[in-house]
Amino acid sequence: MTRPALRQAQAPAAPRAAGALVAAPERIVLALVVLALAAGLWASVGLHEPWTVLPTAAAGVALAWRIVPTPVRVAAADRRGAVLALAGTGAWAVVNAVMHAEYLIVVRDPGFLSLAGLWLVDHPSSDIPTLGAIDAAGVDGTVLPDASQAWNLRGDAVQPQGARMLSALIAVGGWVGGDRGVLIANTLVGAVGILAVYVLARRMLGPLASLAPAAAVALSVSHIGLSRAAYTEPLTLVLVLASALWLWRGVEDRRMGPLLLGAAASGATTFIRIDGAAFAAGLIAAALLALALSEGPRARRAGAGMAALALQALAVYAGYAALWRWSEGYADRLADQAVTLMVGYGALVIVLAMWTLSWLGGGDRVATGARDLLGVRGARVVGAAVSGLLLVLASRPLWMTAHRGTESSVDQFTNNVVGSFQASQGLEVEPTRTYAEHTVAWVSYYLTWPLVLLGIVGFGLATTWMIRRRPGWALLLGAVLPTSLLYFWNPEVVPDQLWAFRRFEPATLPGFAIAAAVAAWWLIDRLRPGWRSLVRRVAAGAFVVLPLTTWVSLAPGSDLPVSAATPVFVREMGGAHDQLEELCAVAPDRPIILAGTSSHFGSLRVMCDEPTVLALAALGPDEVATMAAAWDTAPVVLTRNPEWFEWASDPAVVVESSVRQASYELQGIPRTYFDRRYSWYAGIVGEDGVLEPVAPGTRAEVTSP
Repeated sequence: MTRPALRQAQAPAAPRAAGALVAAPERIVLALVVLALAAGLWASVGLHEPWTVLPTAAAGVALAWRIVPTPVRVAAADRRGAVLALAGTGAWAVVNAVMHAEYLIVVRDPGFLSLAGLWLVDHPSSDIPTLGAIDAAGVDGTVLPDASQAWNLRGDAVQPQGARMLSALIAVGGWVGGDRGVLIANTLVGAVGILAVYVLARRMLGPLASLAPAAAVALSVSHIGLSRAAYTEPLTLVLVLASALWLWRGVEDRRMGPLLLGAAASGATTFIRIDGAAFAAGLIAAALLALALSEGPRARRAGAGMAALALQALAVYAGYAALWRWSEGYADRLADQAVTLMVGYGALVIVLAMWTLSWLGGGDRVATGARDLLGVRGARVVGAAVSGLLLVLASRPLWMTAHRGTESSVDQFTNNVVGSFQASQGLEVEPTRTYAEHTVAWVSYYLTWPLVLLGIVGFGLATTWMIRRRPGWALLLGAVLPTSLLYFWNPEVVPDQLWAFRRFEPATLPGFAIAAAVAAWWLIDRLRPGWRSLVRRVAAGAFVVLPLTTWVSLAPGSDLPVSAATPVFVREMGGAHDQLEELCAVAPDRPIILAGTSSHFGSLRVMCDEPTVLALAALGPDEVATMAAAWDTAPVVLTRNPEWFEWASDPAVVVESSVRQASYELQGIPRTYFDRRYSWYAGIVGEDGVLEPVAPGTRAEVTSP
């Protein structure tokens, strides 16, 4: 019996309210997971509506409610831990909701994910009709009815890039709070992610010690920054950690409900990210290994394993099918990666299915026999090998410099970006560097090296304990190590922070925090009893203080001797929402010809909800007039390049705005920002293609062309 279970068994029977309080953190996680599944599934069939999503989520929560047990016996520590977790997470949610990002201009992924969420507030599917934009764009090869990368044409609709679950989920926030509800929603997902760390750690460490890794994640610059904008990683974190917990419970408590819910939730990661199969593979392999090492009738264990495997595989491939349906251009661009993942996952499923079926004839002895053969000493050797591998990866900056190729257009683009970042920071310009040898060090930027090193020890301990007849520990390892090792070796990303660290937010960051706490409390238990209480308090404080030290940087003698982490102290893209509302108000109810600024294509199409075309070069009056003929209403031209068009009179700036962005930083947390200024001109297209300027502070009336 584990220490938390022993303590609970010894506690007196508690009132129902106390049991509900202790179960509340996990039930909040459960509610979010079920809501995300409901939103993602209905969006995948083009029926994302309040009357489909909300009843489905309510029914799902009701059916899954008992998967989270209400403890009959509750110790004082259980109550204190739950109260502190809920109160701390609530405070975190309020503070970060106030500082939410306004990522509504497509510079990076949160732009199109937020806009897709805004679109899904009032539309059942994410396909955006072109409404004449295709005909208008036919006038010239430099005019497009879509925009490269983020917005892709499929038939007569434009599709936002990426999978849909996150956008569908944050759209639920729009049903409650309008545009602000959409923008704030991901901070609430990040808050639930902190509870997910807490409830998973609680199974290993108990109700008070588990507060330490939850606090470390909550106070990390990465979790704060990635939760304030619509990044997919916080929701993936919730699904991965919740799946690990439920699969673990299903294995140890011999319950089908948690096992199946964990399988479904882990498979649904493909509804969030194209690499979701990698997370799913690690979790299902770990669950089946834990089942093989567990006690109980072979037929029952084999049946449970096959059911979980089949359900997860169904969810994984449904996610990829939805991706190809609702973001075909994006899926086609990354087809090599997606197909590799699908084929690799499918091969793993076949191997695991054959092995699981072989348990009926004693095939599980492959696992139990290896465990018995290793024994205590062998288990320690394997655990040491896991820690040793992680230490070797951490040491790579001492003996390795990683570079990428130059053959493909993607490589060349990335090299140009990296070279520009290096030049702007005064670094040696080596554009082919990937900085992959520093990936373990990236984790230290947010958790600090003491916690990273403790985490390395913790993973070794978890491996040893998994082999020594505590098979549930396989779920921690399966949730964290496969994707961590993959991206430690080759992150395949532009290496500026926080952008590059997205790879490590869903599993690596919380996994290292939990493993560090496991190691810390194990080391404390080795001390003399009189020292343990004091050292536990010091250790708990370290999990709070160490991440806080990354918020501020001191560099005496430099141009910036004291600097703060911009993801914590700056509202990312602040000013974007007001700018777009002003642009939509310049000439409402008119088609839009956007000239020269592709980052605003989706922003205007979604927020103004008017057909939009993108002009990438100057146009003559005849071409503009031909474009206008595609619509019954004279379109408005919005541009920052007035010299591209012929005007009836000199135009004036109608919208002037600035948007604040964090700087791009290699090898460190961004600590500076810049304000990007925008000066917009607007003109109504006349019958001859000459633009009639819209005067500042006026609204153009709708007329026919």
